[in-house]
Amino acid sequence: MTLFARHHAHALADDTFRFRITFDSADEQKRCGKAVQPLVGKEDALLKALRAGEQRYVECKTELQAIQKLRRADTDLPARCAKMGEKLKEVVQVLSVLDDVSRQELDSMAHLHGSSVQEMSGHLEKLLSCLDAGSEELFSKRQKTAGRKRGVGKGGVQRVPLEEFAKELRNFLLKEGVPFTFEAATRDDRQPVDHVPVSAAARLLYRAARVLDRRVELSDIEAVIMAVNKKPEFREELLGDAMVDALTR
Repeated sequence: MTLFARHHAHALADDTFRFRITFDSADEQKRCGKAVQPLVGKEDALLKALRAGEQRYVECKTELQAIQKLRRADTDLPARCAKMGEKLKEVVQVLSVLDDVSRQELDSMAHLHGSSVQEMSGHLEKLLSCLDAGSEELFSKRQKTAGRKRGVGKGGVQRVPLEEFAKELRNFLLKEGVPFTFEAATRDDRQPVDHVPVSAAARLLYRAARVLDRRVELSDIEAVIMAVNKKPEFREELLGDAMVDALTR
């Protein structure tokens, strides 16, 4: 199920142009006929790019969640093993202090199931050995740093999936002759002071990304466009990527 419908493509195409801050608003610029709208009439192609980008965004986000879950399991394993080991030691202790009569009765019941007290004790010792090994530091600890994680925006937005989304839009825009650049302006004439996207690419990506996640801010778009222009290739493998590593720790 896609989030992008045909009306999104039409609205985004209509709004994709270089905003000139000599106008009070983008709508005023359009009304005055001063807006060059290169994507108007190309809504079908834009919608295709939006949906392709959305698919990459969802796949990337899903894989990131799986990596984070695995790494949390790595972190939690030693404590869980130690806890299970303590309980198992209690069982071993109880077995070791059984009187002869109780031990013989337990051995008889074990024989009915094709086992014995001696065999059970051996299995318990092996399991306890595995738990003891698991409770040790099997995974090297990484130093936690204060502040926001690299690759996460002020609002908590993960930028790596947005980069994969942006790469599809970048490819589309470049084919249409629209530079994939970031430019914004601060409107000091407004209260509160407003930050607005100026370049066509920034305007398109900002509004499209907010369909995926309403928390997206203009600072996220700036970081994403810079990252994508630096490395425009799609990620084929997330593990080993420095940004992904920083994001999922």
